[in-house]
Amino acid sequence: MKTNILLTFFITVIIFTQCKSQTSQPISITDYPNFYNKTVSNLNNLIPNKANYYNQPLSVFLQALAQNNIVIKAYDPDSAYLKLMFVGDAETRAEIRQYNYVNPYINIYFQQPFDFQQATAILNQYHWFWNPTAENFYKNLIVKKIEFWYVRGLTNKTQAPK
Repeated sequence: MKTNILLTFFITVIIFTQCKSQTSQPISITDYPNFYNKTVSNLNNLIPNKANYYNQPLSVFLQALAQNNIVIKAYDPDSAYLKLMFVGDAETRAEIRQYNYVNPYINIYFQQPFDFQQATAILNQYHWFWNPTAENFYKNLIVKKIEFWYVRGLTNKTQAPK
């Protein structure tokens, strides 16, 4: 009996830990302006040199993001590009819109189309959370173009990307 209880407890802890690792911690709306400014400041280190990552595997750009303390929390594949986001929590994204703030993201276009059906299967498995499986799927794709969206100010909704 004790063995079953302990086994159930450990399985519950493992499942909870696994599920928790696939979620993103919310950012309070009062902390969001600081988060935005720090993220955009770090992105500004990459924006002027984005062409250096063209004709390179995505992994090179992902490494540059990590070196600049930029953490990808979520992603959204489209048949033409990959959208990388820094806020993974849906509630936080809704609050950002409610306060008329912008949420920066990066669109990456590739030289060759990727298997959208497989990309969708990975997305469905992990929802929109960036994870090692998604990274491994995209990392060898060759970058054609990079666009940085909503990096002109917390409330600047200018549509043109950098």
